[in-house]
Amino acid sequence: MRKRILFKEEEILREIERRIEDERLREESKLPSERQLAEEFGVQRGTVRCALEKLVDKGVIIKRSRQGYFVAPRGIEINLNNFGSILKEVERVGFSNRALLLSCEMISMGEKLSDITQLPVGTLCYQILRIRYGGDRPISLERSYLMAEHTPGLRREELEQQSLVSLLRSRYGISLARVHQRITQVYGDDTEAELLRVKKDKPLIRYEGLLYDKRDRLINYFDNVIIPDSLEFHIRDYV
Repeated sequence: MRKRILFKEEEILREIERRIEDERLREESKLPSERQLAEEFGVQRGTVRCALEKLVDKGVIIKRSRQGYFVAPRGIEINLNNFGSILKEVERVGFSNRALLLSCEMISMGEKLSDITQLPVGTLCYQILRIRYGGDRPISLERSYLMAEHTPGLRREELEQQSLVSLLRSRYGISLARVHQRITQVYGDDTEAELLRVKKDKPLIRYEGLLYDKRDRLINYFDNVIIPDSLEFHIRDYV
């Protein structure tokens, strides 16, 4: 009997995943209720609940108190082999995920930024800080350091209206050409933990990169701290 229940749990789980993959259930859409799914699959509600909780654990769906289950917001997917895909993903995330711009100010580089960028101490850049959301939950805290020499007159409202990649292309005629990137596991500091609504001891992903244009000028240094279950990295091997 237990084997049959486990089989039905797996059947429900796989069917919901299929419906999400072929977009019968879209991002942020509400799933049928436990009662409706139990009637559809001819099982007890407890069996449905177990299947749904497994999907929650996998990050496929989310549960909202007193509202039900919803398809989880799409996370950030980056193909580390393909720079073009990184730029496309940056633009996609910029438009499909809500972002809150916390600050945009001109600063002079200190020694730490100077060491990272290999530019002189005192070089002017725009320091941009924002929180990226998936649905109603934070998924990343993003810091960007945009070289002021190449982006004169940058206005805060421009960053609120379009993605950084689009802004660089449309206003400044800058096409990004390559990235030097690094990925590490970290534990957030007090500010990061508070803004991302996580405990200080929760492991996070730090995704850093130096973006260069076609003239090999450094345009932007980004330093993003991301909740791991909202991020997917893809590496394609060739044999």
